[in-house]
Amino acid sequence: MKRSRSRPQVQAPSQNLDSFLDVLTNTVGVMIFVCLFASLTAAVSPALVRTPIARETRKQVYFFECRENRALPLEEDQASEAIDRHLRRITENPFADPRQIQQQLASFRHTTRYYDVRLSLVRSQGQPILQTLFELRDRSGGESFSTLEKPSSNFRRTIDRLSPSRYSLVFFVRPDSFDCFRAARAVAWRSGFDVGWEPMADGRAIIFVSGGGRRVTVQ
Repeated sequence: MKRSRSRPQVQAPSQNLDSFLDVLTNTVGVMIFVCLFASLTAAVSPALVRTPIARETRKQVYFFECRENRALPLEEDQASEAIDRHLRRITENPFADPRQIQQQLASFRHTTRYYDVRLSLVRSQGQPILQTLFELRDRSGGESFSTLEKPSSNFRRTIDRLSPSRYSLVFFVRPDSFDCFRAARAVAWRSGFDVGWEPMADGRAIIFVSGGGRRVTVQ
């Protein structure tokens, strides 16, 4: 006669896991929501572009103006040569009085491709200051920013004549011409030039003064 073995009874856990499962479900749901939110945020966030740190330069500077999204070379180097010749003629007369000198300075005229260049003598803190004024004479001159990268553009031909080891490029940028400046800067950087810029309000004249006074920084 066989004896029947008693089967061990499986006891249900005494602890209720419903609350734990609820917490786990909520946690997973929150993590999924966070991942989706992070992905969407990354998709629409702008990329941060690090710009080079500005530093002073001891190179010669070649100036451009960006206005109405067009780039115009000042050709300040040619104007400086004409000014030097004019000043030498003035100083040849050691007996000229201050009024004559001022009249001779005011009579100076030089024309570049896009600018009329004039001289004036002003006083600052009791000291005479010679000013060189560049006045735009051709509002349709220069080149559109969309053509600056072309090898045949005047901008490319101008900077191709310059050596990046000797020259830095500086742009006077009007409020409506930052697209032009960025396009010109990209071309200049690819050619190996250091680039600086100065914001220039509408209606403000481009004036250089004797004795320096402008610290040129480039990137």
